[in-house]
Amino acid sequence: MMLKVFYNESSNADHKIKLTIKEDFCSVICESSADDRYGRDAIETMLPYNSYVLTEGNGTVKIYRRPMKSDYRFLNMNQLGVSVKLDFAVLTQLFGNTTVMSIDTGIMTDEERDIIVRIFNGQKENITVEADQDYELLPFNSEDLILGDHPRMTLWDSYSLTASGRELMANRKGFLVDGDPEEPFVPEGDKDYIDFTIQKYKGDFSTREKLTRDMDDEEVFVESSAGLVNNRRVRLVNGTGSFRLYPFGYEGPVKIKLGRKWYEVWNDYLVFVGKQD
Repeated sequence: MMLKVFYNESSNADHKIKLTIKEDFCSVICESSADDRYGRDAIETMLPYNSYVLTEGNGTVKIYRRPMKSDYRFLNMNQLGVSVKLDFAVLTQLFGNTTVMSIDTGIMTDEERDIIVRIFNGQKENITVEADQDYELLPFNSEDLILGDHPRMTLWDSYSLTASGRELMANRKGFLVDGDPEEPFVPEGDKDYIDFTIQKYKGDFSTREKLTRDMDDEEVFVESSAGLVNNRRVRLVNGTGSFRLYPFGYEGPVKIKLGRKWYEVWNDYLVFVGKQD
C-alpha cells in the first residue's frame, strides 16, 4: 500500500482542502475565501493506472446520482484523453480554470493500492487528510516540474514484448530501454503467425522487477499497424499474456502498441517482420 500526498511549497493560495480516501473512493471538500469559491466532488470508484484532476469551474457535480452546486469538479483525464487526444494540461483548460489537485493511481486492488496526490493550490496547514491506509504528507515545488517526470511515469507499470526468445522493453514514446529489434521476427516452423508474449514489469523497467502476482491480471490492449492480431484485449494471468500476429505475407516494420482501456498506448514497439527462408 502506498499513499503519498504532496503539497506545493511555492503556493500562497488560501484554499482549505479536506481529502478523504477510503478503498477506491475519494472525495474532496475545497473552499477559497479569496476567490469566494466553495464546493465538493467525489470519485466514486478510482480506476487503476488512471489520472484525475480537481479543477475550478462553475456549475454542478453529481455524486452518487445526486446533483449539487460546486465550484470544483473532478475530471477523469484518461477518459477525456482517449476521446480528444490532447495534452492533459490543455484538456483541463477546456473544462475549468485552475488545476487545484491531481490524483494518479497505480494498481488498485483489495490487497494493494498505490496513489499519488499532488495539491497545487493550498498550504500544508490548510490540508486535512482522512485515509484508511498509512500516508505521507510531503513537499514539492511546482516551479521544478518542467524538468521533472510526471508521477505516472514510474507509478504506472509497463509491459515488455517477447517473441522467438527475444524480449524488448520500450516506453510510451517508442524509446527502446532494452533488447534488439533489428533482427526480423518470422513465423516458426509451418506457422503462418508469430507468437508474442506480454510480461508486466514494475514501473518504467528501471528495476527490471517482473510482476507475477495474482493481482497482476489487468487487460492489455494490443494494436498492430500491419497484419492482424488474434486478440486485441489480452487478459494477463500472473502478469503474463500472449497473442498472435498474422502478417499475411507482409515484410517490414510494424508498430505494436500496448496499453490499457483508457490509455491505449503505454508501451510503443517498433519491430520488423520477415519471411521464413
